Amino acid sequence: MNRSIRGRGIIVKALAGLVSGAIAGASMSAVYQTYGARRDRRRFPPPGRMVDVGGRRIHLWTAGTGSPAVVIVPGLGEPGVNWAALSPELAVESSVVLYDRAGLGWSDPSPWAGTALGAARDLRRALDEAGIAPPYVLVGHSAGGNIVRLFAAERPDAVAAVVLVDSSHPEQIRLLHRTRVAITREMLRSRLTPLGLRRLAFDAGWSDRVRREAEARRLPPKLLPVRIAFDLSDRQRRAELREAAAAITVNPVQVRRRAPSLGATPLTVVSSTPDEPPGTDVETLAEQRRFYSVWSPLQADLVRLSSNAQHVVAEHAGHHIHRDRPELVVKVILDHVRRARIETGRDG
Repeated sequence: MNRSIRGRGIIVKALAGLVSGAIAGASMSAVYQTYGARRDRRRFPPPGRMVDVGGRRIHLWTAGTGSPAVVIVPGLGEPGVNWAALSPELAVESSVVLYDRAGLGWSDPSPWAGTALGAARDLRRALDEAGIAPPYVLVGHSAGGNIVRLFAAERPDAVAAVVLVDSSHPEQIRLLHRTRVAITREMLRSRLTPLGLRRLAFDAGWSDRVRREAEARRLPPKLLPVRIAFDLSDRQRRAELREAAAAITVNPVQVRRRAPSLGATPLTVVSSTPDEPPGTDVETLAEQRRFYSVWSPLQADLVRLSSNAQHVVAEHAGHHIHRDRPELVVKVILDHVRRARIETGRDG
């Protein structure tokens, strides 16, 4: 009996030790994360304009001059900095706006952030408050395509053209059965990752994963530390989680109901066609082919949104076409800028 009691006592002490260690580790992680986040905010002030949209500020990173303004809406959980490499070329011919949605990049968080409709309305208010006048050439990548569509549906008179870069489609969650599971799994993984410990591992040189992930986005070298800071930001992570949750629940419904068509607005759909890397295992290749057997028809369906549309297939480009084929994306956007100016000149 005594031996059994002693055994249970040892187990209880061991469990108590593990719990105490976990609590201490979580506390240390939270403290270090708070310190690091404050340090990053001092190191990387916003390069653009912080625009009040009713008690919150939205960051618009602007460059260049001229009309129509090119307004870029990045993909799911992505700040505007991910498109910074394209901004100088676009700014040579017109004004450019990189949009940070609520909680992403330098924009203030919002308890209502995450939905495509909310992001579209934030963008409308921010552009108005910043005095960036229409017309706009709206560029939406991936989930940003939903936001662009909703913006155009609410303000069609303000839109000169729309460019959808491998845009989301409201039916993709229903047709691509594994997408919802993949997003949910990634949300769980992200939520369970202690950012303070990840930050400490990076700062101490124990792990280079954060740097490798940032480098994969192919940003200008001077912006690499900024992207790393965002990847280690709890504010950024909360916004990413909200956007991911909305992407698999309310956003498809919003787009179907509120933005079923772009009318005769000039539209270019730019779609990916990635290469099959040599040496890739058979299962991975089969999964990629299954995905594109659904994704490609969905992209073709987006062309039907406008009676004035064209479809550009980006050869040798994956989902992030602006990284793989930046020259193609720049050309498509500037073509719309030039056409809009010609049309304006004729109207005048």
